[in-house]
Parts: sequence; structure tokens; C-alpha cells
Amino acid sequence: MQPGFFPHLLLISQFELKRFFATRKGLLSLLTFVVVWYFILWYPLRFAADMLVQGKGFMEGASFFDFIGLSSLQHWAIPEFSVYWHFALFIFPMLSITLAADQTCSDRERGTLRFITLRSSRSSVFFGRFAGVMMIQTVLISATALATLALVLYRDATLFSAALPNLAAITMNVVLAVLPFTAMMAALSAAVKSVRQATVWAILIWTFLAGILNILAYYLPALAFFKCLIPGYQISALTELSEWKTLQLAYIPLLQSLILLAAGRWIMTKQAL
Repeated sequence: MQPGFFPHLLLISQFELKRFFATRKGLLSLLTFVVVWYFILWYPLRFAADMLVQGKGFMEGASFFDFIGLSSLQHWAIPEFSVYWHFALFIFPMLSITLAADQTCSDRERGTLRFITLRSSRSSVFFGRFAGVMMIQTVLISATALATLALVLYRDATLFSAALPNLAAITMNVVLAVLPFTAMMAALSAAVKSVRQATVWAILIWTFLAGILNILAYYLPALAFFKCLIPGYQISALTELSEWKTLQLAYIPLLQSLILLAAGRWIMTKQAL
């Protein structure tokens, strides 16, 4: 480990936080995020939760949610968290692809990355930017989870003690779900020179990798294990779990993130600035 690695990593991650929460561009993105999540929480989430609470989604022998393929919504004790769980698992990983795309590529394009690495190692820049983006996403995830908790308490304040464990489980699992996507964008950002290229390559690689590995696993079942390398591979299985059972699959995003970060660090050390 190079001298000054952790202090530099901390400074760079703090810069990422300031760039998102204290600049005009970052605040505009934050405002857009707040408005979008306001409508998600206040309309589809509250509507579906009300159906679960009042039993309107249930019919004799079956339910409306069984009919539309969302029977797993009934697995959680608190309906609002059940609906939020499904929304967050799909929205935040997709958001991560755009939010985490600009980790080092813009600095490389402007030529400022060479200047930054004169005072910090490439590894501290790479991991510092990654850590900063993960902190931002953790704040956003926690904020939406707390907003969902507010909806729960607005309906029934006596659920506070029961809601806290659900809140912690959901927040932790959604953060884990976005971890490999952020690591993938860190690696791609280290390899290309623009945010657009990083985003396009992420979508192409993710789509074709999933397709190719699924085809190989179909014809050669012994290769099914390699599907674990696809970021988000565990998400469909997570929707069938609830509360702390969801941590059964935590090893998958952690393994994916370690592999992608190792690849990204190698790219960063070899790539021309």
C-alpha cells in the first residue's frame, strides 16, 4: 500500500460528495431525483400498499398480485416496505449506471486526471471516486427508505418498532445490489474517455453478457455458475425473499464487486492518462 493512500482516498471521496451535493449540476440531479421519487412514493407505492392493507388485492383462492406476477409483495409484514423493496431493487441499479458513469472518464477527457495523479496514486483516485459514488447512493437509498418509513408511520405510528428492522434490512440489501453496478461503471470509466461511452458500453456488455451466459448455461448446465458474474443476477431471487432472509444472497454482489474492482484497478494502472 502506497504512503498516503487512505488520506488521499478520503479526500477524493469527499470531493465526490461535494460535487453532487454542493454544485449546480449536482443539485439539479438531486432535485430531479427528489421529484421522481416523490411521485413514486405518493402514487404507485402508496396505492399498492393501500390495496394490500385493505385486502383489495385479494380474491377467493387467489389475489390480484398473483395474477400480475407479484405475489411476493405479500411476503413482508409491512406493505409499504414490500412495495418499496420491489421498486428499489430495480430502480437503483439502473440509476447507478448513469450516476456512477463519470468517475474518471471526464477527467481523462479534459486532461485533469494527469494533474490529479501527480499528487495521488492512481489506485487512490480509482477507489476514492468509487467510494464517493457509493456514499452518494447510500444517502439517496437511505433517504427514500426513510420517506417510506414516514408513509408507514403516517398510516400507523404504532408500527415504528416493527418497521426499523425492515428498514435496516432493505437499506443494506439495496446498497449491496448497487455495489457491483457501481464497480462495473468504475472499471468502464477507467477504460473510456466519456460518460456516454461508459453508459453505452455498460448497457451493451451487461445485455450481451447476460444473453451469452444464459445460452451457454442452457446448453452446458455445468457453466450455470458463471451467471453469478452478471451484475444484478440475484435481484429476481431477492424479490422472493423478505426481511433478513434477503442477506442469504449477499455473497453474490460482494464477489461481483471484488472481481470488477480488481479489473478496474488493473485498467486504471495500465491506461494512458
